[in-house]
Amino acid sequence: MEKQEGGTFWEHLDVLRWALIRSIAVLSVLAVVIFSFKEFLFDGIIFAPSREDFILFRLFQDMEIKPVTIINTKLSAQLFIHLSTSFYFALIVGFPYILGEVWFFLKPALYENEKKMTVKALVFMTLLFYTGVLVSYFLIFPLSVNFLASYQVAAQVDNLVDLDSYIDTLISLTLSLGAVFELPVLAYFLSKIGILSYNFMKNHRKHAFVFVLFLAAIITPGTDIFTMLLTALPLQFVYELSVMIVKRNEK
Repeated sequence: MEKQEGGTFWEHLDVLRWALIRSIAVLSVLAVVIFSFKEFLFDGIIFAPSREDFILFRLFQDMEIKPVTIINTKLSAQLFIHLSTSFYFALIVGFPYILGEVWFFLKPALYENEKKMTVKALVFMTLLFYTGVLVSYFLIFPLSVNFLASYQVAAQVDNLVDLDSYIDTLISLTLSLGAVFELPVLAYFLSKIGILSYNFMKNHRKHAFVFVLFLAAIITPGTDIFTMLLTALPLQFVYELSVMIVKRNEK
């Protein structure tokens, strides 16, 4: 079956404009809803990884957990952090909708076999994104916070974590891991058009590991080697998954 006839450049631009408007509207509604659940958002989700009863710390009961003292030093910071955090969480929750808008924008230009492949790719992208988000939230972020909050250059120096620093670390790690976990989809399409091959990825594993360490150092907000290596592990897993996908695609 042939693809549908395309319109003019301005018609496509108008379709894209309305897709952006709908996406912004949906994200705004989600942000307002999330904003209204302040107690659940902060006490139930955001600050949970810093407490001793977090699920990861309950699994490793022998791990020494130091309570995190979070402070705020600016008068209006808590309000603006509440607003920005609500938007970021709306972006995470609304990610499937954004991909859906991408699908409806591309759909008229695709053949039937391309439509099926694109739908599978979008579903896979959603699963990978949320996998990265969950890995960050349940593993990397709580261990990073616990390590950094307990690290002291001297006993007389206490760690008082600024609210803005805590939120920035959570959001940057979460969104970065969600984006990096999309690598298998990118590898699949690059292999489809002949740019990437299984032999190339297999022969450059060592180089990829070095690049993974470099990428982990960029993603990791702190400068400690522990957090960097902890971030590198899931990234290396994503690379190995990409290798498997490219190999299967070639077959």
